[in-house]
Amino acid sequence: MNKRTFLKFFALTSGTLVLANSADSSSAAHHGVSNTQELQEMAQKMFGEVISQNDYYVNHQGSAFFEKLKNSQHPRATVIGCSDSRFQSDSLDATPENDLFIIRNIGNQFSSNMGSVEYGVRHLNTPLLIIVGHSRCGAIKAALGDYSEEGPHIIRELDSLSLAVRKTSLMGTDESKWLAAVISNVHQQAYYAQKEFKGDVECGKLTIVGVVYDLSNDFNNGYGRLKIVNINGESNPEKMMEFPLMKSLFKPVHF
Repeated sequence: MNKRTFLKFFALTSGTLVLANSADSSSAAHHGVSNTQELQEMAQKMFGEVISQNDYYVNHQGSAFFEKLKNSQHPRATVIGCSDSRFQSDSLDATPENDLFIIRNIGNQFSSNMGSVEYGVRHLNTPLLIIVGHSRCGAIKAALGDYSEEGPHIIRELDSLSLAVRKTSLMGTDESKWLAAVISNVHQQAYYAQKEFKGDVECGKLTIVGVVYDLSNDFNNGYGRLKIVNINGESNPEKMMEFPLMKSLFKPVHF
C-alpha cells in the first residue's frame, strides 16, 4: 500500500485498538489498587515492559531506520488527539514515525496547546490538521457534570472544554447526549483552529478535518472506525463529499 495516500487517515477498514499483552491483567488490578506496595509493584512491572518493548522496537527497526530520522522531521499531518490511553496513533497510521505530528490533551482541545499546533502547521508545513475526538470520552463526560472537586489544573482544562460541549442542546439518553457532546466538541475545536489558520485554509495550504474515533460502535459502523464529522467547518455529509479530500477516498480503481 502506498504510504503517501490520505486514505489511511480516514480508513474505512477497522481501526481496532492494539493493546499490550499485559493490559487485560493489569487493568482490573489498577482500579482495585489501594496500597502503596501494589502501586509500586505495578509501576515496576509496567516499566519493565516499557524497557522490553523498547528493546524489541529498536532491534526490529534497525539502525538504518533511525539514520533516516535523526536529522529532521517531515510529518504530513498535525493531529490533536485526546490523552485517553484507549486512543493511540496506530489507529490512524501503522507507521506514524516522521508522519504524524501529534499533540494530546484531555478532550482534544486546540486552545490547550496552540503553540504546538502552530508549530506543526506553520513551521513543519503539514497540509492536514486532524482533530480526533473519541466516543465515551471521560473528559467530555466530566465537562458535562460537576467537576468542582477536581484539582485546579484539571478544573482549568475542563472549564475550557465545558464551554465547547455545552453550546449544543443535548437530548435523548445519557449515552446519546454523551456522543452528541463529543461531536460538538470536535466541531468547536475545529472552529477555533479555523479562526487561527483562516488564511492557510482559504488559500488551500491547510485542510482541517474533525473525526470521532468510535471505540464503542456508537455510530453502528463498526468498532474502532473513524467517523468524519467536519471538514473546514462544514458538517453536512453531502457537502463534505464535495471536498477534494473526500473525493480522493472514492476514486475508481483501474485494473
